[in-house]
Amino acid sequence: MRLLTSHEVANLLQASPSSVLKWIEQGKLKAFRTPGGHRRVASDELVGFLRAHQLPVPPELEEEKVRLLVIDDEAPYLRALGALLARADARVEVDLAQSALDGLLKVGLTLPQVVLLDSYMPGMDGLEVCKRLKQSAQTAHIAVLAMSGRPSAELEKKFLEAGAAAFLAKPIQPTAVLSKLEALGLVRPRPRSA
Repeated sequence: MRLLTSHEVANLLQASPSSVLKWIEQGKLKAFRTPGGHRRVASDELVGFLRAHQLPVPPELEEEKVRLLVIDDEAPYLRALGALLARADARVEVDLAQSALDGLLKVGLTLPQVVLLDSYMPGMDGLEVCKRLKQSAQTAHIAVLAMSGRPSAELEKKFLEAGAAAFLAKPIQPTAVLSKLEALGLVRPRPRSA
């Protein structure tokens, strides 16, 4: 994901910078302000905006990989799941974090489009991480996929109420994650073979 200025968005779309600013002010195109007061649009937000309005996506935005951060305190499971997800689809770039705190730090540094988050971790649990991500203007756009080895309807409800996009039961199948990414519009569905 790249962060684009309103002028870069205008150049990509062959639109006027004032039109881009108007879309931002009207809430049609999500953007955030830097500490210096400048607006920045995440490239994945721009792609979502274009698809929602049935506009063509410039090729330089189309080929971007989706950055997925997996947060789980079980190191062997974390490494195995990371490897499976990385091999499952070349359009997904996988990063790993072995604790909630490490995960939040990585989110702040890399701003992934998706966080795949374990529910039960020592210290800060996954539900608290989800709430923190959704309460911050800088990270509220990140899709959270919660996962648990001890799933329950109550736990799923709590995560969805906290802003998670989906709740998955462990062990995670890469196809389930990819189908959620497709449903969220972060990757295009692959053509099905006949």
